[in-house]
Amino acid sequence: MGIRITGMASGFDTEKMVKDLMKTQREPVNRLIRQKSLTEWKRDAYRDINAVMADLQNTVNSIRYTANFNKKIASSENDAIVSAKATGSPKSASYAIEVKQLAKAEMPAAVSLSVDSAITSSGQAIGSAFSFSIEGKTINVAATDTIDNVIQQIKGSGAGVEAQFIDNKLVIKSVSGNNLGGDNEFAVQVTAGDGSKLGMGSTPITSGKRIEGQSAIVVINGVEQTVTGNTAKFDGMEFTIKQTNVGNPLLVSTKEDVDSIFNSIKGFVDKYNAAIEVINKKISEPKYKGYQPLLDEEKEALDDKTAEKMEKMAKSGMLLRDPILTSALNEMRRSVSMPLSGTGVNSAFDTLSEIGIGGPPAGKNAYQENGKLYINEEKLRDAINNHGDDVIKLFTNYSSSSDSATKYKESGISERLFGNLTKVIKEVTKEAGSSSTAYDDSYLTRKIARTDEDIEQWEDRLKVIEDRYYKQFSAMEKAMSKSQSQGSWFAQMLGQR
Repeated sequence: MGIRITGMASGFDTEKMVKDLMKTQREPVNRLIRQKSLTEWKRDAYRDINAVMADLQNTVNSIRYTANFNKKIASSENDAIVSAKATGSPKSASYAIEVKQLAKAEMPAAVSLSVDSAITSSGQAIGSAFSFSIEGKTINVAATDTIDNVIQQIKGSGAGVEAQFIDNKLVIKSVSGNNLGGDNEFAVQVTAGDGSKLGMGSTPITSGKRIEGQSAIVVINGVEQTVTGNTAKFDGMEFTIKQTNVGNPLLVSTKEDVDSIFNSIKGFVDKYNAAIEVINKKISEPKYKGYQPLLDEEKEALDDKTAEKMEKMAKSGMLLRDPILTSALNEMRRSVSMPLSGTGVNSAFDTLSEIGIGGPPAGKNAYQENGKLYINEEKLRDAINNHGDDVIKLFTNYSSSSDSATKYKESGISERLFGNLTKVIKEVTKEAGSSSTAYDDSYLTRKIARTDEDIEQWEDRLKVIEDRYYKQFSAMEKAMSKSQSQGSWFAQMLGQR
């Protein structure tokens, strides 16, 4: 915008007059700006709820399947002979173990050759040409070869050995499983030239004898296994064998890992309570009449504390009695309260209350808890310890029924809740998008984009109106200036007479 010089003839503050006139004209734009802020606040509030529900859904998913939920601990009659731990989902309650043979590591045949101290790295040239043999295989070394070159030649010679450069020594050892002939040893001997740089000479340097290793043999519940090393895996269990006990099997028992299962359920209850607390707060948050989003110039006119308080009041109640969240909350409560039914379900453990999870303790403030769950720790631990399968079924039972109502009744709490959360997260995402995804075609985001377009059109229109006001005032100034000039001319003419 160019520089405007106004009010020269009239003495009016044209800038202020135009600004005051434009205040009225800007009201439609201000309404759009306030409406955009309200829509953005509502979208952000929805997204905050979506994040809380997604967090709960992840926790629910972790106890949705029996394999993830079924935690067991193992105990051995004698850990000095066999120790055990559950690594998967053991099907048996006990395992009889007989260790017939422990594994032994193979001791390779090896020689250690002292390398010349002038050679400090395996990548340094040896500086001497010679040949040597191992098990009848000849290796030729050039003066420009490095120890790395020699190591590669030894490995590829077919002599059944390999080499390493360790602490300035060339260590040559038999490859695991290679018998090296009947005597289980090998010799290194220079056949031509000077091999002293690598600690070799014409006199054979003979290795110690290779001592063959052996596998472990263990019988687990009547099934014999031959394993490399002293660890055997069977039916989701891992057994570490330490001593033989031929003819005297010992017992390894498994039982539910009460602490692990309890902590999984408690983690779910904590996340569930946190989610319904947030949702309850949002759908019951009061809406304050007379408070609306502040415009930039309104914020500038207020101190920070006052502006912050007024904006907080204006934001309150964005999701008051929201139908999506109200319905979601009702479905969440239904998911955890409906008794489980179906084949194999123990009617004595078909609800959360029967395993020690129920509503708040009786009292005058109980109604304010709005569906929060409370754990009777002693009752829950007892249920897990003595009826662990029933507890797990309550959460994880799967129904193959094609009838939706029957399927819902026969599905475990985790399955029901996971499905409900999936549905509501999808609805909220459709309404407000998600902060975790880049693409956003939600209703509220599209509404914000349309509002931006309307604001832009109005700004263009206001620019035209403002220019028209300035042109009108400019025309008035010109007319007054001309009138003043004519008046001065007449006064001058009359003065000459």
